[in-house]
Amino acid sequence: MQTNQVKATLKAGKTVAGPILGEVRSIGSLKLLMLGGYDFVFIDMEHAVYDFETVGSLVQYALAIGLCPIVRASDLTYGYIARAMDAGAQGVIVPRIETAEQAAEVVSYAKYPPLGRRGAGGDGRNGYDKLTAAAAVESSNAEGLVVVQIESQLGVDNVEAIAATEGVDVLLIGPQDLSISLGVPGNFTDPIFLAAAQKVADACAANGKASGMVEKSAADFRRWHDMGMRFLCCNSDGNMLLTSAQRDVAVLNEFVER
Repeated sequence: MQTNQVKATLKAGKTVAGPILGEVRSIGSLKLLMLGGYDFVFIDMEHAVYDFETVGSLVQYALAIGLCPIVRASDLTYGYIARAMDAGAQGVIVPRIETAEQAAEVVSYAKYPPLGRRGAGGDGRNGYDKLTAAAAVESSNAEGLVVVQIESQLGVDNVEAIAATEGVDVLLIGPQDLSISLGVPGNFTDPIFLAAAQKVADACAANGKASGMVEKSAADFRRWHDMGMRFLCCNSDGNMLLTSAQRDVAVLNEFVER
């Protein structure tokens, strides 16, 4: 696995940003996102309808252009997590983590022994570089990024233990699900939600881990960045298309009769 610049940037205490992908299928779209200045792409296999063949193509092209590919697995299962890494992903995001035991399970699926129990196979996992088994294990274990999502009250209750889990790099808040679990659906400025978010950020800071948030508007990240969050999942491909279209049509409607 090639050097993971996102992981290195986070280790240096700096901030990274990237969009969630659910609609993009073309390599040209990835190139545009890279040219736009994003650090990573969050390829969503939980809510989008990607198959592994499509994900493999997107991941390999992202690697080729220096855009860190991170895949969100559908669930906490070996097949989803290890296969995403075998496709060449430089990191995995796993939803609905609520305990330190679950976080440790994610690590075990994403890492080779002695750090985990991932099986070795396939050329895509190394970006098609011909590495020795020892070199492949060392590189992947060092460069692979493990992101777990905090999306429930139980996850917040156990966040200190989750953040202390060896091998976890980032705790990413899933704001929609977390707000629903907290009884304030969609209200990300409610004091209950803000207190939960701060608890996640504080637990990460105390354990040398990065925390993160998902937002559609880049401007809305200011409050989360002020809390100490540095893994910013900024916008989505679908929302970018929609808002851009709405903006242009609104301008046209100022002078075009339709």
